[in-house]
Amino acid sequence: MKRLIPIILSLSMTAVLYVSCTDSFLETTNQNNVNSESFYQTADDAVASVNSAYAMLQAHGLWGRSIFFLLDFAGEEVGTTANTQGPPLQLLNHTYTSSGNTHITTPWSNLYDMISKANSTILNVSEMEEMDAGLRDRVVAEAHFLRGLGYFYINAIYGGGPLRTADNLDEIHLPRSSAEEIWTQVENDLEAAYQVLPRKGEYSDADVGRATSGAARALLGKAHLYQEEWSEAETQFQAVIDSEVYHLISAEEFGGDPVAAMRSNHAPEVDNNDEAVFEVQFAAGTGFGWETDGTGLNETSIRPQEYGVNGFAFYNAVPATDLIEAYEDDDPRLEAFYFGPNSTYQGEPYPFEEDGWAWKKYQKTDEAEQSESDANMDVIRYADVLLMMAEARIQQGAVADGVDYINQVRRRADPSGAILPDRVTTDPSEAMDFLIHERRVELSGEQTRFFDLVRWGLAAEELGTFQNGKHEVFPVPQEEINANTEISQDDQNPGY
Repeated sequence: MKRLIPIILSLSMTAVLYVSCTDSFLETTNQNNVNSESFYQTADDAVASVNSAYAMLQAHGLWGRSIFFLLDFAGEEVGTTANTQGPPLQLLNHTYTSSGNTHITTPWSNLYDMISKANSTILNVSEMEEMDAGLRDRVVAEAHFLRGLGYFYINAIYGGGPLRTADNLDEIHLPRSSAEEIWTQVENDLEAAYQVLPRKGEYSDADVGRATSGAARALLGKAHLYQEEWSEAETQFQAVIDSEVYHLISAEEFGGDPVAAMRSNHAPEVDNNDEAVFEVQFAAGTGFGWETDGTGLNETSIRPQEYGVNGFAFYNAVPATDLIEAYEDDDPRLEAFYFGPNSTYQGEPYPFEEDGWAWKKYQKTDEAEQSESDANMDVIRYADVLLMMAEARIQQGAVADGVDYINQVRRRADPSGAILPDRVTTDPSEAMDFLIHERRVELSGEQTRFFDLVRWGLAAEELGTFQNGKHEVFPVPQEEINANTEISQDDQNPGY
């Protein structure tokens, strides 16, 4: 008899909704014996319901910890230290299996936890007829965004999974749906979301960080891009660009200093700036929750500790040598994104000769990292949108247009053009080479590289132990196969 595990719970089965607190729209909510009849009574209940779905983004298996281990290590953006061991090494060497690697199993369960909470919100809040219609529709749209985001990662990481919606919440066991079926759900959810959600800047200060129409369109464009639906992707990216509510944070905003401008995108003290399209919100003060099942209150990310400076953090990862070598000489992004030979740390010269390069993205520079961080984590930012737009244009033959989008990102990094001159080409293959380079050096450590290499067909070439036909996706966790009567070993991804 199979053991039932709580990876796809509905809200009515959840004893406690954990959502976040302090400096943003999330606040701690404790609902004992929650069910749809007793809970969904007021506008506050509706907001608390969708907040519980947002809170899963902070979970141990997602941006709290495992997502960056899973994708940064599998994409070989990191190098090892004496402290690197266990599951991260398996990811780096592609020696993982369907069980035993927490950075593969917990994202699956936490993504489905988020999807379940979004489903409950959609099902119940949409029926709250006495609630203010504008707020009700916005909350439901936020839930559609979060469900679309969850299924986006189920597809990108695992190549498909059970398709649970508000229409089949009562069915515990569901078969595995195809990637194509999941992509259709992603598209439907994000289309429903962007038509209702406010634009960036239209939320009150207390609600900054919630999903926006721009975030939904950017993610929808990314979903189309991953399916090589270039025209559809371009349409969504163009809408984000035309909204004129996002821009690349420029040197002019920081006294002519491009390093300070780029640093601001990942500095713990700067959240939700004008380049941020969607960030996972974190706030210090509650400690990091080590629970892997999606329960427990977790406000903070552990990434800065894991990737921190030697002697002041766990120091489990450093920038990969070939990542650093990929930058053009004197690229200002080297100083913006990493501790290097010209850096300072805690007011002193960084010990580059002893320790080599270290991650600066999401790290403090003036004090040592503690066991918790309030640095928001990027899911999509405007530089990513511009580079995805570049790819969509190049793939449709509009090479000059595509290269111009690449150059916008380069000019922000080096306004003078003396270090990073504009790219010039009419050749689609060369333009794609420029694009591949630019995405690597601009978006390092932001969990895009592995997916990019897989969809470009370059993973086996760039990643030393990657096997074509196997490692494009990660295994469905064995716990899911054991627990779900509608899934068997025959449904496992090839090679696992």
